Amino acid sequence: MIINNDENIISLNTTLKSHVYAIKDSLGYTLIDTSFPGKGKAIIKELKRIKINLKQINKILITHSDIDHIGSAKYLMKKLKCKVYISQAEYDNYLTKSQKIIDELPWFKKFIIKNFLLVNRDHLTIIRDHKIDEFEVITTPPHFHSYGMVMYLYKQMLFCGDFIQSKCNKFMLIPENHNLDNKIYLDFIKKFDMSNINYVCQSHGKPLPAHPLWAEFIKTL
Repeated sequence: MIINNDENIISLNTTLKSHVYAIKDSLGYTLIDTSFPGKGKAIIKELKRIKINLKQINKILITHSDIDHIGSAKYLMKKLKCKVYISQAEYDNYLTKSQKIIDELPWFKKFIIKNFLLVNRDHLTIIRDHKIDEFEVITTPPHFHSYGMVMYLYKQMLFCGDFIQSKCNKFMLIPENHNLDNKIYLDFIKKFDMSNINYVCQSHGKPLPAHPLWAEFIKTL
């Protein structure tokens, strides 16, 4: 699904339950997130079908390390031979833990740590700045078992991971039990400045224009 013709931004049809976005920038193409495990081949097939040159994909930006966002990163990293960016907080929290602590984590987090983060730690690129090429990096409150969720702003298009979701053409909060601290999350939502953002591309639900929908959503909180 084409989100913005002018900016060459596409939401891949094969990852509708947890969106993967392909963005054409001045360096080639950037992918946002990688969806569930096992989606890699379908992602590659769709990229070829919409005539994106795989050699032009120069990086994958991960919003956070939940299984539906980083699940196919290992496959895509090897297939595309591109950089995969992950936040410093995610790296620190999951790659410096003892085996005992890892064993106590939920199954899906153990899967990610053992099958992706640990085996690829030397090939991951840690986000150390507030900008990656043309993408501004925005840190959000911790989400669920992810400690370093980030959003990416590209030319007034916000790629926000699980910061927010949508349903029936309306913005919606993510469930309370998906936040480590729901009060901090709500405060962040209410204070977040959407004035210079035209479109919100979330991971779950249809991407939506920011205006006037965001202001209408904020009034309901």
